[in-house]
Amino acid sequence: MNRKLDLPAPLLFTALLFGAILRFYPVLSNGFPLNDGGMFYTMVHDLMSNGYALPQFTTYNHAEIPFAYPPFGFYGTALLSALLPGSDLTIFLYLPAFVNTISILVFYLFAKETLNSRTTASLATVVYALAPRSFLWQVMGGGVTRSFGMLFLLLMLWQAKKLFRASHLTQQGKTSREDLSHLTERPKPFGATHPLVLTVLFGAGTVLSHPQTALHAALGGALIFLFYGLNKRGFISAFFVGLGVVLLTSPWWGLVFSRHGLQTFISAGQTSQRTLRSYLSIIQFDGLGDYLYLPATLLAFIGIYIFFKQRNYFLVSWAVLAYLIDPRGGSGIALLSMSMLAAVGILKLSAWISRSEGEQAEVLLMRRGSQALVFGAMFWFVLVAAVTDFQLINTSLKEGELKMVEWVNSDAGEGKTFLLATGREFSMSDPLQEWFPALTGQYSATTLQGLEWTLAEGFFPWYEQLAEFQHCANVNCVSEWTNRNGVDYDYLVVMIPDEDDRNELSLSLRSLAGSACSSGEYLLVYESGRALVFEYKK
Repeated sequence: MNRKLDLPAPLLFTALLFGAILRFYPVLSNGFPLNDGGMFYTMVHDLMSNGYALPQFTTYNHAEIPFAYPPFGFYGTALLSALLPGSDLTIFLYLPAFVNTISILVFYLFAKETLNSRTTASLATVVYALAPRSFLWQVMGGGVTRSFGMLFLLLMLWQAKKLFRASHLTQQGKTSREDLSHLTERPKPFGATHPLVLTVLFGAGTVLSHPQTALHAALGGALIFLFYGLNKRGFISAFFVGLGVVLLTSPWWGLVFSRHGLQTFISAGQTSQRTLRSYLSIIQFDGLGDYLYLPATLLAFIGIYIFFKQRNYFLVSWAVLAYLIDPRGGSGIALLSMSMLAAVGILKLSAWISRSEGEQAEVLLMRRGSQALVFGAMFWFVLVAAVTDFQLINTSLKEGELKMVEWVNSDAGEGKTFLLATGREFSMSDPLQEWFPALTGQYSATTLQGLEWTLAEGFFPWYEQLAEFQHCANVNCVSEWTNRNGVDYDYLVVMIPDEDDRNELSLSLRSLAGSACSSGEYLLVYESGRALVFEYKK
C-alpha cells in the first residue's frame, strides 16, 4: 500500500494506446491505402515477378525509372504478400500503421537513454505519439518504406547513444548512481548484444529502408559521436560503425551503382529545395494543423531555454541541422528532439505552477496542478491528432475513382496515354495521380512520382508545368500545354469536385469539363459520380 505509483508505466501505456488508435483509425475507415504507395506497389510486383532479384528498372508508369530505391520494405511486403492470404493492397493498408506503432516504443527507449529519466522519457513519448508529424506520412501506403526507415533510425540512434554515452561517461569519470545505472543495469531485450553490433545492424537497416532516413541516420549518428564520443574509444567505435554499415549495405548500393551510376542518387537528392523560401516555409503557419500544434511548440521552446541554461546543446543542434540539410523532410526528424524538449518544458511549467522548483519529475507530477497541466496537454494533443486523422481519411481513392479505373482496365485498350486533371497541384500528394499507373498499367503524363530518380535539376521545372496544367480551365489551355511540353495523349480525365468546393482549382475543373463536353475534339466515353473520361480525337 505504501508503494509509489510508477508514473512512467501509465504514461507509456497511454502513448501506445492512443498512438495505436490514431494510426489505425484512418486505415480502418478506408478500404484502400492512404494517399501514396502506387509506385511501391508496382515495385513489389516487379520484385516478385523477377524471382526476388532486384530488377534494373521498375515498370511503373512506363517511365524507365531505375529500381534504385532502398529495397528492405519491398522485400518485407513481398514476403508478407506471399505468406498471407488476401489482396496485396491489404498489406499496404495495415503494415505501415503497425510498424509505425512499434516505433512509439522504440522512441521511448531512445528518449530514456537521452534524457536519463524514465518519467521525462515517457512524457516525451506521449508528445511524440500524439504529434501528427509522427504518423502523417508514415501510415500512408508509401509507409511500407517510410515506416521501416523511421523504425530502424530510432533503433540505431538508441544503440548509438548507448554506445557513445558509455565511452563518454567512462572518459569523464562520472560516478553518479543515475549515470552508472546505464552501465550496470541487467540485460534487457537486445542487452546481450554489444551496442556496437546493434548500431551497425540497425544503421544498415535504416540505409536499406529509405533514402531520407539514411541521410538523417548519418546526421544523428555524427552528432551523437561529436557530443559524446570524442575520445579514443569513441573514435574506434565510430570507425567500425561506419565500416560495418558500408559493408552490410554494399550488395545493394554496389549493384545500383554498377547499373545506374551515382547520378541516380544525386538526382533523387535534388527534390529537397534548399532555398531561402523553403527555409522560411518552416516557420510559416499555412494550415490549421500548424496553429493547433502551436502549444506543443511553445512547450518545446521552454525546454530549449532549460537546455541552454544547462549548456546542453545536443537536442537543439540536432533539430536545427535536420531542418537545414533537409527542408522537405527535416520536420519529422526534428520532431524527435522537439518532443523531448516539450516534455522538459511541461515539467518546467509544472514546477512554475506548483512553485516546486528542484523536485524530481515523479514527485512533481503527483501534484494537482501538474496533473491538470499534463492531462490538459494530452487532451489537446489528442484533439489535434484527431483533426489530422479526419484529413487523412479523405486522402484515399474512393469508389467512383476505383470504378473509373475498372473501366480503363476493361475498355480503354492497352498502351494509352492519359492526362489526369484532378485539381491538385502537387502530384505526389494526389492519390489518383499516384495509383492510376499502378492499377491500370497505362501511362499518365501528369504523374510526377518516380521522376525524382531521372529528372535531376529538371524535376522542379517539370513539377511547375504539372501544377500549371491543373489550372487549365478549357481545352485550348490543354492543347497549348501539351504542344509546349511535347505530350501526345489519348484520354483526358477530369475529376469533378464536390459542390461546396469553390476554390480556384475547383472552378477550373468544372470549366474544363464543360469545355471538353462542348468541344468537337473530345468524346465523353465514361462518366461516374466524379470522374469524366474524354477520348481525344486526334
